[in-house]
This record gives sequence, C-alpha cells and structure tokens, in this order.
Amino acid sequence: AGMNMAGSQATNTAKGTGTVKSVDVGAGAITVDHGPIPEGGWPAMSMAFKAAPDLVQSVKPGDKVAFDLTLKDGSGEITAITKQ
Repeated sequence: AGMNMAGSQATNTAKGTGTVKSVDVGAGAITVDHGPIPEGGWPAMSMAFKAAPDLVQSVKPGDKVAFDLTLKDGSGEITAITKQ
C-alpha cells in the first residue's frame, strides 16, 4: 500500500492551492498564482500548467482552487482541480 506502481521514478505527484490567473483553452493551460509546492521545489509564484480540456473549461480567472499535479522533468500537469 502507498507504493507508486507507475514504474517511472521521474514522475511525482503534488497538491497545491491558489488563484486562477488565466485560462487558455486553445493551449490547454491554466495559469495559477499558487503557494509553495515543496514536491516540485517551487516557491509561491504564478505558473502555467497543462491540463485536460474538461479541467481547463471548469475554471475561470479569479477562482480560488485546490489542484493535484503530476510532476515530471521540472514541469507540472494539473490532473484534478476544484474550486474552493
């Protein structure tokens, strides 16, 4: 239990919270002004994350959100996002 069975040592997951700054449906990206994300070694900042189309369309600028990320090779992809 609790073991990552994905097989890739380069991929980790993280959770974050912040405020949506912009949504780019065409690029499939959500820019979030987020707090520190220790798993990524990131301080608080604004950052664009890739996300699936249904996630991109579920939020708008100004929304306060909690999100799950998959971290790989220094970038992140939002895998779940919920308004707070």
